[in-house]
Amino acid sequence: MNSTSRSVSAVLLFVSAGAVVLAQKPALNVKMGLWELTSMTQVGGQMPAIDTSKMTPEQKAQFEAAMKSAVMGAHTNVVKSCITHEKFDKGNFMMTDKDAETCKQTVSTNTSTLLDAAVTCTGERPRTGQVHIEALSSTTFKGTMKFAMTEKGRAMTVDGTMMAKWLAADCGAVK
Repeated sequence: MNSTSRSVSAVLLFVSAGAVVLAQKPALNVKMGLWELTSMTQVGGQMPAIDTSKMTPEQKAQFEAAMKSAVMGAHTNVVKSCITHEKFDKGNFMMTDKDAETCKQTVSTNTSTLLDAAVTCTGERPRTGQVHIEALSSTTFKGTMKFAMTEKGRAMTVDGTMMAKWLAADCGAVK
C-alpha cells in the first residue's frame, strides 16, 4: 500500500504543481520568492493493483473504499513553494528532484506570458502530458495540465487547473 500511495501521491504532486522540466530558461515574467499554489485535479481511470489476498473480505472492501476516496475523483490542494532564481533558471522551479531526473519536455511556446510544453516521464511511473501556464501578471499565474499514466497495467488520467499567487520576496522556512 505504501508504494502505491507514494506513486499516486507523487503523480498528483507532480501534476498539481504544474511541473515542467525545461531545456531552456523559462521566459515567464514572474517574481521570485514565496508563492501559494492552489490546484484542482480530477483523477480518473483505475488505481494500480494492490495485493489484497491476505485481507478479509471486510478489510478488502474497507481498503478499496478508502483508496478510492483518497485518490480517485476531484481534489483541491494548496501548497506554498519557494521559487528561487536558481530553480527558475534550471526550469525545475515547480517539481521534485526525482521528477527532474526522469522527465523530458518539448516546449512549443515560451514567452513572458505563456509557457506550453508536452511532458514525457520514464522510470517507475511513466506518464505523458501537456502543461499550459499563463502569467497574468508578475505576481499571478494560472495553468492547466492533462496527464496519463499506466502502472501495473492500469491506466490513470489526471486533469487539473492551477492558480498561483506571489506572497512575499522572503520565503522564510519554506523551501
